[in-house]
Amino acid sequence: MDQVEEVLSKVDIVELINERVPLKKAGRNFKANCPFHSEKTPSFIVSPERQIFKCFGCGAGGNAYKFLMEYEKMDFGEALNYLANQVGVRLKSYRPGPEETKKRRLYEINHLAAETYHFLLTKHQAGKTAREYLANRGISQKTIEEFMLGYAPGEYEFLAKFLIDKKDFLPEEVEASGLVFKNDRGNLIDRFRDRIMFPLYDPRGNIAGFSGRIIKPQENTGKYINTPETMIYHKSQLLFGFSQAKEALRKTKQAVVVEGEFDMISPFQIGVKNIVAIKGSALTEEQIRLLGRYVEELILALDADSAGDAAARRGIQLAVNEGLNVKVVSLGDKFKDPDEAARADPEFFKKQVKRAQSIFDFYIDSALKRFDVATAWGKKKIVDEVAPILAGINDEILQSHYVQELSGRLKVDQEAVWKKIHRAWPAADDAQDNYQDFRQEPRKNRHQMLLDYLFALCFQEEQQQELIKQDLKELISNPGLKRIADLLEEYLSTHDRFDSQEFVKKLPDELVVIFNNFFVYPLSEKVTDSQSQEKEINQIKQELKLIDLKERKSRLSTQISQAEKNGQEQEVEKLSRQIDNIDQKIKQLITLVIK
Repeated sequence: MDQVEEVLSKVDIVELINERVPLKKAGRNFKANCPFHSEKTPSFIVSPERQIFKCFGCGAGGNAYKFLMEYEKMDFGEALNYLANQVGVRLKSYRPGPEETKKRRLYEINHLAAETYHFLLTKHQAGKTAREYLANRGISQKTIEEFMLGYAPGEYEFLAKFLIDKKDFLPEEVEASGLVFKNDRGNLIDRFRDRIMFPLYDPRGNIAGFSGRIIKPQENTGKYINTPETMIYHKSQLLFGFSQAKEALRKTKQAVVVEGEFDMISPFQIGVKNIVAIKGSALTEEQIRLLGRYVEELILALDADSAGDAAARRGIQLAVNEGLNVKVVSLGDKFKDPDEAARADPEFFKKQVKRAQSIFDFYIDSALKRFDVATAWGKKKIVDEVAPILAGINDEILQSHYVQELSGRLKVDQEAVWKKIHRAWPAADDAQDNYQDFRQEPRKNRHQMLLDYLFALCFQEEQQQELIKQDLKELISNPGLKRIADLLEEYLSTHDRFDSQEFVKKLPDELVVIFNNFFVYPLSEKVTDSQSQEKEINQIKQELKLIDLKERKSRLSTQISQAEKNGQEQEVEKLSRQIDNIDQKIKQLITLVIK
């Protein structure tokens, strides 16, 4: 057994997943709402026997390594190292692949850059102006340390020379980090110069990139610049302050969401620890999924206008449809942003967070303020604006509540509002289609579904003998299932009892995935004991035979048509008698299936 298999053999996948996604017992298996796509009915199954997971909604599935790679966005090497540490295996022989090695080097470069920037800010004369700037903004030394804030000097080649000449990184590695870029002459130039540096951490605590803010306003220079997209930095997946806020998010089940680094840091300093920052006003699907692991409620403390723009609305709709309760903080005309409010009046900011308003109440109130509710035209404009938003809600109770709310405040008939919503549905559906998971599995016909279910039932309930009976084997048309049945018959002929761990070793690789899926396939709640198992198996067999007979009848009907065209009367009579015989059997089977 190699070390990859050794680590896997010591991992309990149920425990691993349950730490991240609460699981409920379901017969021999465990189930939950899938963490990889939106759903109301649990279709995510974990099998302790086969140590695998499978979602029958989006198709995601695999072992413990695959789960960490999907859920934590780890590459294989990271997942292996993580699990090896968890189960106490010291890795000796594993060699990371080229892509994994590149990622590790980029993390090393970022961590070294962060330490260097931090040293310059806190200990070096070069960081004096930056220290004064942060002090004037009320940023404490403790916060500087906790967030590892730094300072990038104004020199053009400071970091490039330091990393390449002093730390022996290759020029192409440093360029790939996004910390430097090539100018027209081919020289590597520091991307961040004379800026306060904010390290951007991924959910596992690695520094994936940076955001840099200018200290003094400059012409033709953005206030903030960020690391460009790299092998390890993906803006849509990160939340500034997430590492520092993680425990508070888990404890409060709420996330206060703001738009920038200082808007996150200043409230954090006054005790609002469950706070994270996004870039811009639009939450992404990845950010929503990440927050959804920890919280049940999002409290948006964004600019008043930004919560209503199209991109922000799409993100908010996604969050609502993920089952999150979304609210909005109002700072009124008193303060321009959370940073200013938290520094000038901490109690006011905390109070406004507690008073946060439902996002749909916010949308309705906003429209009512901007249009004249006393006129028919004003009411029309309000409903035109709000109806598409309400059409995007996929929870019927929530949607019905806000239809009543809107019609009541406008003093118009609910039916009129519903008609507007119905007209808006196609657009809302199109928006939802953009977020459909690409892993949806193709639809299977009834015959294949019954066979899959029967194999799952027999393997999960230790009724493997049923699968090698001749009457069933004749009904198996799928080559993969037929091969598994043949190998099962061979195995049972030499073993007293069935052992899935032993049997799977006899399967070729292409059949292992099919076999594993039998152990996560959800069984009917009617299957509770040996008697109900036997009844279910017999019922499925009868329906499979019925389908087979109908297919045979269809083939014979085609042959009769051909024989009639060719004038073969005797052949027609012969085939007709066969069809009559099949019809009798079908009638008998239909009676049995109905019972």
